[in-house]
Amino acid sequence: MQQARGDQMVYAGLGWRAAAVIVDTLLVLFAAAIVLAVLSATGTVDLGLRSATTLNDIVVASRNQPGWFMPAEYGAIFVYFTLFELAGSTPGKRLFRLSVAKDDGTRLSPAAVVVRNFVRIPEMLLWYVPSAISCLASDKDKRLGDFAAHSVVLRRVTAAGGSPAARPATAAPPVPATATPAPDAVADPLPLALDRAVPDLKAAALAVRGAHLNYLRFSEIELAKGEAHAAADEPDYSPEYASAWYTLADAVITMQHARTAAHEAAQREGTTLEAACAGQPDLVYLFGELEPYFAAGSDEQVHEAYIRVARAETAR
Repeated sequence: MQQARGDQMVYAGLGWRAAAVIVDTLLVLFAAAIVLAVLSATGTVDLGLRSATTLNDIVVASRNQPGWFMPAEYGAIFVYFTLFELAGSTPGKRLFRLSVAKDDGTRLSPAAVVVRNFVRIPEMLLWYVPSAISCLASDKDKRLGDFAAHSVVLRRVTAAGGSPAARPATAAPPVPATATPAPDAVADPLPLALDRAVPDLKAAALAVRGAHLNYLRFSEIELAKGEAHAAADEPDYSPEYASAWYTLADAVITMQHARTAAHEAAQREGTTLEAACAGQPDLVYLFGELEPYFAAGSDEQVHEAYIRVARAETAR
């Protein structure tokens, strides 16, 4: 199998998004300045530059834009972002390895691209202040245009240790039948009876198992395209690959919550979760197989757990 680069998709934070917007806006303003200079040089627009004799005269003259120029500039920004995002990503986003996708990781429709960039206009008029507030308040770093278009901005990062499919097989890590709840797992607000909590946990664990296999399958597809990716300046991962990652991350969170609820249900009934599951060997085996996922508290840790589970499968 070809050497993996170990890339994964994460939500792009405010800093990366701001950097990309600054680059893209400067490109548009630079093009607009060239257009205005050409119009002035040909006499189509008179900015008073010809009569300027001092630096101050030039600065004042450069501010004498015709009334139509500012709306045209905002229109140009709208067209710039829309056309580039319809084709994939803007130059600023490509520079920082960002891309736009739907909430589920699939490709945006043309209508959604138009909507998110139409909302960009009032955001620009307010110096992107509402956008910054929205990104900081959203767990997916979404600006107002993303909420309107049901979109997210993703950033491709290289996970430490590389892709699991390319890692050498080693012995599986120790996997107890169950473990204490993850520190940041959130309990179900309504206490569950043990006879319901354990089946819920089993269903959640099976969902993680399925999501793990699905992500592994799409990872192998991406690895098979390794040579094409290496030849390109900016690799183009499939929306299905990104969607498979989100499905796995969400399933892990759900399983952690279900395990916390089952653990608390067992305590209320004066027993342990290990004892409650002891009569179900298939469930004990499933928990042991997925043990690395139980302690994952961040996207990076989920990816590390994925690597450990995948390597353990290879070793068996």
